[in-house]
Amino acid sequence: MPVGAVVVAAGLTAAALRTSCVLLEVSGGSMRPTYRNGDRLLAVRLPAGTAGGMPGARMARTMVRRRTVVAIRLRPPDAAGRTIPTCMIKRVAALPGEPVPVADGGAGVVPARHVYVLGDHLDTSWDSRHAGPISWDRLTAVVVCRVRHGDAAPPRDLGALSA
Repeated sequence: MPVGAVVVAAGLTAAALRTSCVLLEVSGGSMRPTYRNGDRLLAVRLPAGTAGGMPGARMARTMVRRRTVVAIRLRPPDAAGRTIPTCMIKRVAALPGEPVPVADGGAGVVPARHVYVLGDHLDTSWDSRHAGPISWDRLTAVVVCRVRHGDAAPPRDLGALSA
């Protein structure tokens, strides 16, 4: 293969990764012990239009499964009760049509085009117990691996998540 073709292929691969991956930084303790404050997470962006019959829906349903950690656009109240835009990471506890986890009331099932999410540290997590089921449209990415405490670690320090 000519050198020019390799350079072009490498450039296209880098551009594809830049548009499909995002680096997230954990702030807070709602996902302890899995993630700690300052951890950096590599996530794959979900395609726009993940709800209903939109083009990205099939891909999103394939990537988002029970126990998957997802990035979510939410607007939880701040300390003064005001709503502010934010992104959170939470673990998917139930998918559409599944019962709400019994420990969380167990009332009803998760509606179509929604997921029920929980933080790993339930005492400090703001999640579906407070916000209700989360619409697929609010899911922005699926976490695939982490780099602890913001280290610019080489790839050998990336740890795959266990389910």
